[in-house]
Amino acid sequence: MTKPKSTAAKDAPPAPRAVARQADIHQSIYDAIVEHRLLPGTKLSEERVAELFAVSRTQVRAALQRLAVEQLITLIPNRGAFVTTPSAEEAHDVLSVRRTLEPAAVVRLIERIAAGKAPTAIKQLRALVKREQQAHARDDRRQAVRLSGDFHVLLAEVSGSSILARLMRELTPLTCLAILTFEAPTAIACPNDEHALLIDAIEAGDAAGASQLMIDHLNHIEGALKLDAQEVQEVDLAEVLFG
Repeated sequence: MTKPKSTAAKDAPPAPRAVARQADIHQSIYDAIVEHRLLPGTKLSEERVAELFAVSRTQVRAALQRLAVEQLITLIPNRGAFVTTPSAEEAHDVLSVRRTLEPAAVVRLIERIAAGKAPTAIKQLRALVKREQQAHARDDRRQAVRLSGDFHVLLAEVSGSSILARLMRELTPLTCLAILTFEAPTAIACPNDEHALLIDAIEAGDAAGASQLMIDHLNHIEGALKLDAQEVQEVDLAEVLFG
């Protein structure tokens, strides 16, 4: 007779990392937001996070304060730290800023390619989009969402502007919070084929067409948002941060 499998291992929380730093805590929470695993409104208990990472609450507090500066965490006196829930106005503002910055990044990249200053940019962008499409094909939503955001950051990076790249790294998780707040969490951030079409226009040197495609792309993202707050769900921090 076959013995039933024990559920102890399944039910036990993942083992904490052997050596965790403030940067580890920050990166884990950042990744969980970008990959749509950590929802707006979720409370991040200092005690629980410290337990999971086997660190002091002082280290956790420092990581949460850094995330608060980045507007990913909201610190409420006498209540604690919560994943930021943006307002409808803030969600619109994030997409509006991106509609200003990203067409400029596209034009800048086209100019750099024409000047021979970005010889591998198209190859890099296509390789990333291929990985994104493969993630969609195997229904790996977490990876697909992450790569979708990475595409926009990479585009800013290959444009040659360190300022644009930094701004996109800041705006990407804020966009994720807007999507998670105003759209069903199961939705994908970016339509599947629009990144590839954008690369085609960039490679063709069509600055006007590529700029318009980027604006349309960002409009599609904002158009999918429903301006009514989603219900906050309870989550298992161990599963979200280490799962």
